[in-house]
Order: sequence, then structure tokens, then C-alpha cells
Amino acid sequence: MSFKIRGIFLPYIVMVIFSSTVILWARPLPKAGDMAPDFTLEDFKGETFVLSKELKNENGVLLWFTNLCAGCKTKFPKMEEFKKQYQENGIEIIAISQLGKDKKTVEDSIRKNKLTLRFLYDPQGKVTELFSGKYVPGACPLQNIYIIQKDVKIAYANHYPGVEESEIIEQLDKIRGE
Repeated sequence: MSFKIRGIFLPYIVMVIFSSTVILWARPLPKAGDMAPDFTLEDFKGETFVLSKELKNENGVLLWFTNLCAGCKTKFPKMEEFKKQYQENGIEIIAISQLGKDKKTVEDSIRKNKLTLRFLYDPQGKVTELFSGKYVPGACPLQNIYIIQKDVKIAYANHYPGVEESEIIEQLDKIRGE
């Protein structure tokens, strides 16, 4: 009888322990109005990027991407347009690689597409997890575009592609004059 009871209750005990652990580890994703989590990454030129220093006096767009996603690849030209359109207004467009340790694929894509955006390298996905939750190499995070104000406060967060470019432009225009 005691073996049967243990067999019935064991799955419930495991579920309670697992749920408690997930709740303790879970934290809400950053959203508009929150301070952006600070981080340090290297770019593809080997230079160090520290969010709090780089965006101390200018606004920025952080865009997580993967070269394996057809949607991400089609949006690079638009991000280049945004860069040209907004860099004079102190808005820097920064792309962050979602390909784990696969640096060569991204470097090849940068060269092939003649991209001039600043590309950062997040080999372990630690920064990705700060902004978008669970890191899955090569997968687009649910929130992958953040517009950051010069006080390093998040002005906007969403998924791109998925959101209309007009909405991104509206958000960029809001912070342009700050």
C-alpha cells in the first residue's frame, strides 16, 4: 500500500519542486519604462561594447537576429536604412548575433550584404537571456528589438519582423528630439 501511495504522489512532488524552481528562476522580461540591463560584449571587429557607456549620451536600437531566419535576413536592408536615416539624430542601430559560437556565418553575411551596422557577438547567449528569456541558439527570441533612450531606459520593446516598420519609425521619431 505505501508503495502505491508513493507512486501516486511522486509525480506531484516532482511537479511542485520543479514549479517552485521555475518560479524562483523566472523573472519578467524588460519592458518599456524599465532600465535596460547593462552588458558588455565584443563586436565583430574585436572592440568592446558596454551598453551603459555606449548609450550614455545617445539613443540606440538593439536588434537580436539570426542568419538562419529568413525574416531576419530580409530586415537587414531596412535596418541599414534606419541607420542612415537616424544616425545624424544620435540613434545607433546595433545588431546582436543569435548564432552562439558560429561567428563565421555572421561575418560572411556582413560581407556579402555590405552591412555597416555594428554587430555584437553573444556566444553564450547570456545577454540574450537578460533581454529575451531562454536562449536557444539560432532561434529568434520573442522580444528581439529594443529602443533604448540615452538614459539607458527602454522606450520600446517588440518582435521584428512582426511589428510594422511604421511603428518602429514612430518610436524612433519620439526619441529623435530628446
